[in-house]
Amino acid sequence: MHYKSTGTATRYTYHQMTLIITTATTREMEAVLKGFNGRGRVGCVLPRQGEVCASPVNERQCLLAVTGVGPVNAAFTLGRLLGEHRNIDGVISLGIAGTFDPDAAPLGSTVLATRETWADYGLYTAQGVDPMGIGFGQTDDAVNPVWNSIELNPAPALAVLQLTPPPLCRTGGSLTVAAASGTAERACAMRQTHHALTENMEGFALALGCLRQGVPFLELRTVSNVVGSRAAHDWAVDDAFASLGQAARALFV
Repeated sequence: MHYKSTGTATRYTYHQMTLIITTATTREMEAVLKGFNGRGRVGCVLPRQGEVCASPVNERQCLLAVTGVGPVNAAFTLGRLLGEHRNIDGVISLGIAGTFDPDAAPLGSTVLATRETWADYGLYTAQGVDPMGIGFGQTDDAVNPVWNSIELNPAPALAVLQLTPPPLCRTGGSLTVAAASGTAERACAMRQTHHALTENMEGFALALGCLRQGVPFLELRTVSNVVGSRAAHDWAVDDAFASLGQAARALFV
């Protein structure tokens, strides 16, 4: 509740918290909604790619958006939403991800991102990608420029947005890529270079958009696969979707 003094009297105004909840795919949104209401839809509608549906979630007004896969789709959708809605209190990115370390983040586990890194940004050299190689950062802040990595601090964001971390939730760095790591060699190289726990395809774009607009950002993902492996025993997508719904519900308890 917000209070505004007019000098001779105090006027009481109520500000209802408004959050954006994003997923990359409709199937991820369906899993989230099943966690919220058991139906997998908002009323009679499940948002499709590029669509946004308004829905209350435990007394919070939320805009549910399916961005599409990849950093370009994520940036476009979030930019449009932040431009159209000036009263956004926070953005929550929900979805599934791969794990670089199945011991630290096993299949089906839940991870809150503490850092987002865009692995593909910069100048490609014989030693790998140099994020400062082309001389242009992601922001024009001369004191704290952003190149290819954004530090996230979930605890203050959870507190401000009045959300609760799911039980047994892990934390770790997240790596955003435009092309998912499809070989063990690529996964090993990415892990050694960026020291990330999980790999995704949208997080950095969403984190950067929120940073530039001064909006609190949370990224929570459940583990669906081991990065770089195509073996069946290293994949558990259905378990990850079930865990995603449970984690989304726990956030709003």
